[in-house]
Amino acid sequence: MRTVRFTTIPAIITLTVSSVASAELVYSQTLADLDSTDFGWYSSSEPRPTRNFKHADNFSLSTQSHISQINWWGMTEGATHTDLQNFDQFQIEFYTSRTTNNNRIKPDTLIASQTFDLASITTTDTGHLTAAGAIKYQHQATLTSSIALDADTTYWIAISARSIDPTADTWQWLDSDLTDTDSSSYDYNTDRWLAFRDTDSAFQLFAIPSPATTSLLLITPIAARRRRPLTP
Repeated sequence: MRTVRFTTIPAIITLTVSSVASAELVYSQTLADLDSTDFGWYSSSEPRPTRNFKHADNFSLSTQSHISQINWWGMTEGATHTDLQNFDQFQIEFYTSRTTNNNRIKPDTLIASQTFDLASITTTDTGHLTAAGAIKYQHQATLTSSIALDADTTYWIAISARSIDPTADTWQWLDSDLTDTDSSSYDYNTDRWLAFRDTDSAFQLFAIPSPATTSLLLITPIAARRRRPLTP
């Protein structure tokens, strides 16, 4: 969130297998070394008096996919806490992309948005700390509804956290190893997306194989046999 005669059995098997197929990794931006950076873009689900931004990163899939699970990495900024005490929700959003007049790319139309209570996602202490002592966490969420995305198309994913106390820590989306360095932050003060060419963010996308793909895999054998932080 594998020697029968020709009968209707292959079709029944296909439907059963596709409905329980495991999610497969279809996109990844991660860190080879979690100690290599302490930086991450500020990303808040709601406006704050400071660090008043939500961050998004672009991606493109090699095959058409139904995204069902997201992994991501991040931490608190560590000003008031070293853990996640100041956050109660994560929001995951997908956007289409547009190209600006100066040939930069930004998020455009919102495709899907899902909000998760912190208790409803899997959160793992990676055992790595920032220089300020903040714990770097890995998070995993299974979407309540899968999201269909086309191949060879630029999309954006925004991952943000809601601060319980808006005057305390902001959540930071941990930088990944460099991919294309394009990203964007939504400025709540100006109500617009700002384009950046700086660092990428750490996340992975998983998808359930489509029924058509699973059918080909199953039927064919049968037939053959018979940053840095953003300063406000």
